[in-house]
Amino acid sequence: MKNNMSSIERCHAALRHQPVDRVPVSAMAWFIGARAGEVGTKAYATDGANMAKGQLAFLEKTGVDMLHPMSDVGQMASGWGTVMRYTEGLAPMLDAFAVKEPEDWEKMRALDPKKDGRMHVPVKAISIMRKDPRGKNVSMFPYIPSPLTSCTHVRAMEEVLIDILINPEPLKKGLQTIADTTIEYGNALFDAGADGLLYATTRASAEIVTIDQYKEFAMTYDRHVLSHLDNQDGLNIQHVCGLEPFFQLLSEYPNCAGINWWDRGSRLKIKEAKQKWGKKVCLVCGMDQTTTLMIGSMDDIKNEVKDTIQQGFADGTGLIIAPGCEISPNTDFAKIRAMMEAAEQYGRKK
Repeated sequence: MKNNMSSIERCHAALRHQPVDRVPVSAMAWFIGARAGEVGTKAYATDGANMAKGQLAFLEKTGVDMLHPMSDVGQMASGWGTVMRYTEGLAPMLDAFAVKEPEDWEKMRALDPKKDGRMHVPVKAISIMRKDPRGKNVSMFPYIPSPLTSCTHVRAMEEVLIDILINPEPLKKGLQTIADTTIEYGNALFDAGADGLLYATTRASAEIVTIDQYKEFAMTYDRHVLSHLDNQDGLNIQHVCGLEPFFQLLSEYPNCAGINWWDRGSRLKIKEAKQKWGKKVCLVCGMDQTTTLMIGSMDDIKNEVKDTIQQGFADGTGLIIAPGCEISPNTDFAKIRAMMEAAEQYGRKK
């Protein structure tokens, strides 16, 4: 059977629980774009043209259905003063946090995504890619952190968790400022040509916070952001890390169609998620980025894709093959192609 859908059509159909010609594939390829495009670490992270070059090169090398144009978690946080460390061959890393004392939360101001931090980099990259013939029909879901996730990019996570307990009011003022910025950033990404956001609710897991804490310090702001984006077509994907993700809570979020999580490393497996929430959200999952894609054989990769399809695609809808988080910049491009080949082989509704 030949493919008769474009990548955009395939991904959107999967997110809407509509039939697809085959299961779509995302490689969660962020910083690996620098290697694909032979672009230096800082050059890729600070210039949209270089990011576009790298993401399009990755697309040519792998043929995936979905791209996530971004470089690192500091793209927004650097606008508030977080300092990054640039080491060649590695994704930029958080080096010095902007918020050092609880009262600093109240000093934060809403940012302009066109000029503050490095939010302009993926915005420009997407705009360039959409004008390139190679980027017209690929699905683009750039990473954007939720307010609570952003908090842990401007202040050390353990200190954010302390603030939840003993400095809640200053923290909430910071969360609202971040939420306002996140809305503007999301709208700028949509204006540039993104067809959805990879909305990172990475702290929504029981080993990080309690569910009541998440409702108070995250869900309120998440729902505000998602319901105030100019684009309300509901095709956004949530990205959650952790051993015990709050799937029930996240499945009820507005303006979201899918959830990406590390099923191979968490306690929530694909079969259970499909049974409980498979009619509500598209499952974006299946590949272990820490072992299978790094040190596994081509057969290991194909078998893991096959297993994912057997667990999550029995009804022929609501599945996108993807790792649970960003793949290593050193991942072999041939292994990404093996994911695609397995999706072609096994990912068609019988």
